[in-house]
Amino acid sequence: MTLNTPISSRTSPSQERSLLRSVAVRAWRWWHDRRTGGRRDEVALELKPFSFWAGQTSALSGEGGSKPSLVPGYAFHTEYVPSTGGRLSYRILLPGLTGTRGQLLININGITEDGESVAPKVMAFPIDKLVAEGGEIEMSKLGAPGHSYAIMGTLTDDSDARADRIEISLTGGDSSDALRARYDAARQDFLSAPGKGPLKKLVVKRRATLAQPTSQMCTAAQMKEPVYADWCHRMANVPSRHRKQWEFVFILRTLEYHGMLRPGARGLGFGVGIEPLSSIFAANGCTVVATDLAADDDRAQVWNDTAQLGSNLRQIHNPHLCDEASFFERVSYRAVDMNAIPADLVDFDFTWSSCAYEHLGSIEAGLAFFENSVKCLKPGGIAVHTTELNLSSNSSTLEKGGTVIFRRRDFEELAMRLTAQGHEVMPITFDSGDSELDRFIDLPPYSSDPHLKLQLLRWVSTSFGLVARKKS
Repeated sequence: MTLNTPISSRTSPSQERSLLRSVAVRAWRWWHDRRTGGRRDEVALELKPFSFWAGQTSALSGEGGSKPSLVPGYAFHTEYVPSTGGRLSYRILLPGLTGTRGQLLININGITEDGESVAPKVMAFPIDKLVAEGGEIEMSKLGAPGHSYAIMGTLTDDSDARADRIEISLTGGDSSDALRARYDAARQDFLSAPGKGPLKKLVVKRRATLAQPTSQMCTAAQMKEPVYADWCHRMANVPSRHRKQWEFVFILRTLEYHGMLRPGARGLGFGVGIEPLSSIFAANGCTVVATDLAADDDRAQVWNDTAQLGSNLRQIHNPHLCDEASFFERVSYRAVDMNAIPADLVDFDFTWSSCAYEHLGSIEAGLAFFENSVKCLKPGGIAVHTTELNLSSNSSTLEKGGTVIFRRRDFEELAMRLTAQGHEVMPITFDSGDSELDRFIDLPPYSSDPHLKLQLLRWVSTSFGLVARKKS
């Protein structure tokens, strides 16, 4: 071995590739955080400063327990909180902080889904400066989807710091507690706010009910109504606490309420898949055009792989709900791209879709689809479509991609567009329910019961149905 051989200053090709990947990943995380609105409007979640090493005494505050710490200078270590991506912002308050020497070293530690550690973010805070600044620290990091993060503090050996207590909060985490906190805040904030301006009379504060359906979201109370059990029976279903079943019942009940389930009425369905609605409409004497993406469309692959694509009448027909002769006489199938509805699909009494228009690529594409579906109606016809409603935020959301999540403001924008065109939008209520079941958030992997509200990435979502009548 030659000790005086010069060390090359050039990086190897593998090191360069690794560096480029690292830069690309960081850039993508930053861009994704910006694209989804950041996390500025989220409520902070209070963390337990000593939950990771429970029972061990903090060298900073004396809290946490009576056991000596195994880590020299241990001050705090929170629990790990999962992230779906975006900025994690920690705030640490140290009331009564005193001291003149040493430093407080803070790590934001991360682990992967497999439990492997990732490189921490580390910062050092001189105690004298912390005291002068009132014992307040803010520290952030861009989280990676699927990773979990905790914040840890240790004092250097020469520190004489002492605080009365330690308080830590986090904005941007995606634990079940964080999701619940955002949802609870939304219920008190934008979900309960009255309509303003031209929406003052359209957005109403009333309980969502199937007895008199309007534009509304899925709630537990509706599932207890007699009409819910009746429609489940007519669908040959046992009533369950699942939002997909609610969507079918809501669409059927809304059309029944408006007198559309009658012999000779013409219906046009979008993204029908293998749902039971076409068979029920046919059994009620309606003539139906059922549409879905063409089987050879690349975008249809995911639905085909999960057996949800309806590409012919045999797949769509449910023999338990409508006899074969009536179904094939009254129902026709057509491959249709919801982003480009053929001009000849007109003069229908009603149009419908069940959780389909959030898959059109963007918020704007979904709103445009709803407008175009109204054009397919005859004067006085009814459009009823269900989709995702963001129950966490009225600002940040998934705006583009394979699935988007509509906000209250998006439905209000759509309502104003439709009314400006002379159409009638049925009154909108953002009643989210008041039972414990309405506050339950289903987490991946999802259960089949209960499944009213659920986590979609960092947001809480549920099903929402908007109803409009074409101008006469």
